[in-house]
Amino acid sequence: MNKIESLEQFISSIPAFKTAVPVDLSIAVCDLEKFVAYFPGDNINLNIKIGQKFQPGEPLVIALKENKRLQAEVPAEFYGFEFTGTALPLRNNQGKVIGGIAVQHRKQTELRQVSERILNSLIQADEQISTITNSSNSLVDVASHLLQQSELADKSVKQTSEVLSIIKRVADQTNLLGLNAAIEAARAGEKGKGFEVVANEIRKFSKETVESTQQIKDTLAQIQDVTKQMGEAIAQISAVGQEQAASVQQVSHFVKDIHELSNELNKLATKL
Repeated sequence: MNKIESLEQFISSIPAFKTAVPVDLSIAVCDLEKFVAYFPGDNINLNIKIGQKFQPGEPLVIALKENKRLQAEVPAEFYGFEFTGTALPLRNNQGKVIGGIAVQHRKQTELRQVSERILNSLIQADEQISTITNSSNSLVDVASHLLQQSELADKSVKQTSEVLSIIKRVADQTNLLGLNAAIEAARAGEKGKGFEVVANEIRKFSKETVESTQQIKDTLAQIQDVTKQMGEAIAQISAVGQEQAASVQQVSHFVKDIHELSNELNKLATKL
């Protein structure tokens, strides 16, 4: 496969070969002493000059001396980028080595690096999303607990209001009883004076009880109104927290999908 008529004829066919191959290649052709042709790629150029002598230990020199194909991975520190280099001796029809060809294919290191950065970013994003998800779930739990406490507070206020209603009825009855006692004391004349004083104190106490009960009832009504508003607000917070948790969960699924695609991209970049 590496027998040719002449180096000149072989060199003349390289432009057509580069056009036909859907890979960006850098191709150098040499005789037994120096480079006689060089065709840089679009993204890989080793700046080889026509007539440039070989460097000691260069793979192409070894391939010519040992009359065999060589392939090596050249690190970025030599030319600023990684590439795969292949050196192949060229023989004439008599089987004599008359030169060689060196083909360089740039490795897609940048693509792999970008893929790795995407992968690392996705890992960090996934960790942050997990944190947000946990916080959202905690928020929902706290809101649910507060809503339960708000409902208990509202229930307690209603029970207290019922107790106050009973106290008011007792006070009303006591006031009526005091009024009747005052009337009977007036009928008794001088003998009922002392009892009249007690009846008046009972009426006064019952009146104060009714007034205090009404004040407490008004205060409880205000507390009940505030508690109701708090319950509604907590319910909204709980609903928002649940929606947020669901949205974050959905984003987490998207991140996992992108994570898998990034892994596939990284594998593909490694193979290039």
